[in-house]
Formats: sequence, structure tokens, C-alpha cells
Amino acid sequence: MSKEESGTCKNVQDWEEKIIKIFPTAIPNECTWLDEIDILNVLFTLCSNKVANIFYPEGKKLGIYGVDFSTEDKCIELITENTIDIVSPLKLSFHYYDEALEWSYFRLETGDLKQISKTKNELHKESLISFADGNYMDVLSGVEKYGDKDKLESLLIDDAKLVNRYIKKSSFLIFARSSYFKEFYDKSFNSFSDEELSDMIESLILNGNV
Repeated sequence: MSKEESGTCKNVQDWEEKIIKIFPTAIPNECTWLDEIDILNVLFTLCSNKVANIFYPEGKKLGIYGVDFSTEDKCIELITENTIDIVSPLKLSFHYYDEALEWSYFRLETGDLKQISKTKNELHKESLISFADGNYMDVLSGVEKYGDKDKLESLLIDDAKLVNRYIKKSSFLIFARSSYFKEFYDKSFNSFSDEELSDMIESLILNGNV
């Protein structure tokens, strides 16, 4: 077994352990959480030990390292290898494939948030400076106040941080890092229904992508 194959096997084993920790009695084919605290607890379990990737509605992929409550009401923070993303969670769903464990996934659906930045924005998100008291400042205003954008993070005062705030209804997908899903992901998946996405995943599995 090559080093890469060994790493893949280890990741799948770690992914299975996470799923078993969430479902210690029996793993269902599907499960849904609607309560904000339940969603946070499940995501917290998935985040440790660098086991999972999160796929974003705009098409990017990052390793998810942590999750926390936001200072903003009914919002949580998704903490990745280089971003802090604020979302309003509506629903977390789980889809299990016993014979293709690396394809088992979680889908986080998020709601709209009122835009804070006054800049016209056609994206899913806005980039802001978040303060410990729950207030925000848009990054352009921060550049004017603190200096060059590339140096902004190091210039921020202790009680502030750079965040992305997702303002449009979206969905985020969480898979094991070794999953072949990363070879197929497209931002158009953001508009799929739960059933459409599940059918597409099953089709990929049946076509031998395991």
C-alpha cells in the first residue's frame, strides 16, 4: 500500500469514527437537525483532527477546523484553514452510504442575512471586520482606517477579526477529505434540492467512483 493509499484509508477510518460518535447506537441512512445547538454540536464533532472538507456555494473547498457561536443572533461561525465564515443555519442533513463510506456527507443549509456593507454585492457573501461587541465594519472602511488590505489583519485591534458573512440562502457540503467528491464538485450543486443531490451522489457511486 502506497503512502497516499494509507493516508486515504486512515482518513476514511477517521470519518467513520466521527459518524459513529454522532450516531453511537445505529447509523441511519438519513438524518436531519433543525435546532441551532444540535447543528453546532454535530459540526463540532466533524471539525476536529482535520478530517473533513467543506464545499462552498461559490465553488471553493477548504478544510474545516472548527465551529462556534457567533456574536450575531441565530448565527454560527465556520472556522476553516484560512477563513471565518458567519452563516445563519436552517438545517443540517446527513446522508449515509454504507458500501461507499467516503461518499457519506453532511449538508448545511443557511438562510438570508441582511447585508451590512453599503457596497453593491452580487456574491453570496460580504467581507467584514467583526468586533467582540457584535458590531461590524465593511472591509473597505477598514482599509481606510487601518491601512493596506493585505496588512489589515495584523493591524486590527485585539477585539476584532476578519470574517465572511454569507448573506444569501446557500448550502455547504461536508465530506471526508479523501472523498472523490472533490473531483466532481461544482458550484451549481448549491441550487440542488436534497433529493437531487442525493440522486447525483448515488449515480456517481454506481458509476464506480469509489
